[in-house]
Amino acid sequence: MLLKYFFHTCAPGLPVFFFCCLATAGETRPAPTHTLESEHAQNQAQALTDPSAEDKQGKQDKQGKQEEEEDHARESFELFTRKWMQKLVKTEDFQKKKMMKIIRAGEGFVAEYTGYLPHRYTVVKLTTSKLTPFVGILTYYKKKMRSVGKTKGQAINGLFEQAETSQVSEIFRYTKGKWVY
Repeated sequence: MLLKYFFHTCAPGLPVFFFCCLATAGETRPAPTHTLESEHAQNQAQALTDPSAEDKQGKQDKQGKQEEEEDHARESFELFTRKWMQKLVKTEDFQKKKMMKIIRAGEGFVAEYTGYLPHRYTVVKLTTSKLTPFVGILTYYKKKMRSVGKTKGQAINGLFEQAETSQVSEIFRYTKGKWVY
């Protein structure tokens, strides 16, 4: 059904609004029952009389705040893990100088120390704890560096090559707005 609106002037300068229905072949469009203004007024009235509307708004606000906190936690974990990896790289020199293992093997010596690959993967997960709302998982790779020589000195000063790689995962907690290790 097609609705048509007409204006007609009954008295000089006084327009009168007419509305009529014109049926067209095969058309079954329902007549509008409300306007956007009336829908808005109904929503406002429902919000005033329906306490669950306030609850819904409160939940949306809380969810928005939670998403904002989670975004901040992810960004700060990214920075935290970048610094963490820099510390690990610095320990590689210490590992080589102070923690190197030298083993007699057959007719020579093997020198080994631990190093770290720069690649890392991070995951931040939401917890149910109010004290620690997030945990972060950092995954990186540890490498065993190895050098072989006929003498102890040749093994220590030789060309080190990556002999093994192993995955390491560490879990950190987000407490009082910062990552803790």
